[in-house]
Amino acid sequence: MKAHGFDMRGEFKGDRVPTLPSWTSDDEGREIYVEDEDKRYYGNNSEWQDYSIVESATETDSYLESISFENKLVDNGRFGGTDAGLSLYLSDVNDPFTNSSFFALTINSGNATEAGKFIHNNDDYGGSSGSMTQTTIDLLETMSIRSTNRYGVEFRIADLAAGSGTSISDTFPGGTRYLMTTNGSMAYFGFGGYGTFCAWVRAVGGSIGFRASSYNYFSINGVEQELTNYDLTTGTGWVFLLASIRSYIGYNNGYPYIYGNDGSSLQVAIPAFFNGFVKNVYYEAPLVSNF
Repeated sequence: MKAHGFDMRGEFKGDRVPTLPSWTSDDEGREIYVEDEDKRYYGNNSEWQDYSIVESATETDSYLESISFENKLVDNGRFGGTDAGLSLYLSDVNDPFTNSSFFALTINSGNATEAGKFIHNNDDYGGSSGSMTQTTIDLLETMSIRSTNRYGVEFRIADLAAGSGTSISDTFPGGTRYLMTTNGSMAYFGFGGYGTFCAWVRAVGGSIGFRASSYNYFSINGVEQELTNYDLTTGTGWVFLLASIRSYIGYNNGYPYIYGNDGSSLQVAIPAFFNGFVKNVYYEAPLVSNF
């Protein structure tokens, strides 16, 4: 069909349907508004595509192009102290496991130990520089965008064990839990009072609580969660967690509000902290910015 010389004025409405219909080949190139979902869709060559996903991805790409994120954790989330800098490697002599000051465990007598180390050119994926723990392999097998599990910037994994203390409690779906970590009251929070924590985490030995009722934004594996207290259970495995809060006085000693009970542990890999509100971020290697 050809049309020439149209002069269209006034309100113009597109195709509206009460519910999303089944896609057929005739729908390729069609755009519709679905009333019961309050969403727009377009038909590609195989299915209906939600416009909001495309718009979100476009906004994310634009945002990432316009701002430089810097991990403010002094060890770059590698749990190897502060000496490694930009080095590919973590020396067992010069960069031994060192818990981050962001996860101080003194409040309830917790303890931090090494649960594994990612080794560049490791034996497990065809190299010759050493074998990794099953904890590390489980993490790598959960990740999805790494081009190889044999090579990469080395990092250690922390096991943060809850202590027997009972200071600062809160209620979670699985019961009462106690604050595990504090961050030294460091002045972490930036523009607008925002701060954003993210990391790969796994609960072992018992569920770990995250006091999401105090967050401004909370997601697991990129899926936004309700802002209610959340239990990460032992059967869940590794997840990518992001939690943002706001502090108008520049610090919050209890953030990111990790709670547990004696005998439970949280394994943490490649954590990062941004002094701003960072909603759309995902990574599978250390974000090295402090050196």
